[in-house]
Amino acid sequence: MDNTQALLLKFGFKNFKPLQKEAIDFILADKDVLLISPTGGGKSLVYQMSALLKNGVGIVVSPLLALMNQQVEYLKSIGVKAEFLNSSLNPGEQDDLIWALRNNQVDLLYLSPEKLIQPSVIGFLSYLEVSVCAIDEAHCITQWGDGFRPEYSQLNIIKEHFPNVPVIAMTGTADIETQTEIIKSLSLHSPEVLAESFNRKNIEMMISQKKQSFKQLLYFLVHEVAGESGIIYCRSRKNVEVLSRNLKDLGLTSYFYHSALSAREKENSANSFFADQSAIMVATTAFGMGIDKTNIRFVVHMDLPTSIESYYQEIGRAGRDGLPAKAVLFYGLQDFIKLAQFEKDAAFQRNPVDNVKSTQLFNFLESRGCRRKALLLKFNESIENCGNCDRCKHVSSEQNATVAAQKILSLIYHTKGRVAVSTLIHILHGKITRKVKDIQGMELSLFGKGKELSDIGWKSLIRKLFAEDCLKVSGEFGTEFVLTQKAKPVLRGEIQIIISKDFHLPSMKDATIEPEAAYWIEIMKWYYANSHTSIFSLKQLRTISEDAPKTLASMSRLTGIPISHLNENDAQGLFDILNGKTVSIS
Repeated sequence: MDNTQALLLKFGFKNFKPLQKEAIDFILADKDVLLISPTGGGKSLVYQMSALLKNGVGIVVSPLLALMNQQVEYLKSIGVKAEFLNSSLNPGEQDDLIWALRNNQVDLLYLSPEKLIQPSVIGFLSYLEVSVCAIDEAHCITQWGDGFRPEYSQLNIIKEHFPNVPVIAMTGTADIETQTEIIKSLSLHSPEVLAESFNRKNIEMMISQKKQSFKQLLYFLVHEVAGESGIIYCRSRKNVEVLSRNLKDLGLTSYFYHSALSAREKENSANSFFADQSAIMVATTAFGMGIDKTNIRFVVHMDLPTSIESYYQEIGRAGRDGLPAKAVLFYGLQDFIKLAQFEKDAAFQRNPVDNVKSTQLFNFLESRGCRRKALLLKFNESIENCGNCDRCKHVSSEQNATVAAQKILSLIYHTKGRVAVSTLIHILHGKITRKVKDIQGMELSLFGKGKELSDIGWKSLIRKLFAEDCLKVSGEFGTEFVLTQKAKPVLRGEIQIIISKDFHLPSMKDATIEPEAAYWIEIMKWYYANSHTSIFSLKQLRTISEDAPKTLASMSRLTGIPISHLNENDAQGLFDILNGKTVSIS
């Protein structure tokens, strides 16, 4: 058995996952590597094994302290000499670490980009024998490089001080533009680019229009993923806390996480989520990188992600074990407008590439046909219709809306883009409202000439025009619309505008969870906690939930399972739930 295979067994694996062996071989040959592999693809193993197979210390740049601590604890548990250098170390601990590094007692050193670029740190490391430099979550270079984490854009300092040391940059997703930016920013030398297929077949994709989204979310939690663990993403910290509190008030086990929490609060919330088999985490995108919970069965976006790459990264946190998982995204026209306004106004997003990425996201959401096919096309990967998305599972009609598009574009032009969407639709429908009167909308030639589409239809069309880059937001506060050059061929009839019928996830009648549904959620939580030993099928559990048997004999008659096969310990949890001994589904 060679050293590589023996080391692989030490990490608990018999075989390599796709691209792992190739990446390790390139690093051992002192070549730079850009490794693009989905969540759960085993990127960490590549640099960990490479560092152990080469002489010297491996340097690992990681964005989050929690990830460093988690990795170091794991490596130490299997006998690997790993340490981290961050602000949590006191002066004595730092002195001990420096001694260990000077005496070749460390195989892997984890640090943040902020720590690495400090002159004293990079200067000290320059006197050591460095085996490999790994940049984890390398997509942060494009997401944070000019703003929240500007240190990511300064990591070319690695090549300045270690020109002959191989660098491996790793990310779960990166389109061609992002790959180019990562390579340029890090000054990689003719890197080997290794990319695994982006197709996560086990994740069912549902992209739904918002229609009382909280009630839609409750329907999904009760009828689609009852008792299962998942992540719900919101854009604002306030919405995160409000939604988490609302779910708790309904009896669901919910935690929340965002960047404004203290380090201890973040750690407590994350640990509680990881430890609970059926917990829900409501969070901003501050939560997610490097999380190691394999039984996350769903990811929900209550607001739009900032790009296709972000969307792919975030839904990839579900189904890491390869078992079926679900991804739901709720959005509407106002979400398009808000994201466009955010990009225009945010001081740290002055790069024109950002506008391109938002337009790509809009285009994906409004694309025709299979969702997964459209998503993978953005990563230059082609597949047949997946059969596992809302478009494939539900017949979606289409409508040629070119003439309607010409009407709304003309109306926006003649009103100088300063009229709200609702008022534009009132004009097209011929409704005389106070706001229509204020702008003398009755005198416009298009007044009453747009009755071929409903309110929903017009909003769907406007989203499509945003997606086709025919419309942008403008004005000091991003509250005005402006036609782009791409609107001209639409107005001339040279380009056809086709809109698809919107998919709406069903919603609960009320923003509550009925007792019967609460029992079902509790039963499913019990099932997932005991699925490795339970003798009940899901169909039998549904019958038990509806009929609530109180004895083994009645349960036997109901399920068809002989009393001799019913294990009282196995059934006791169900009896407790059905008899009301479990007072809350939390």
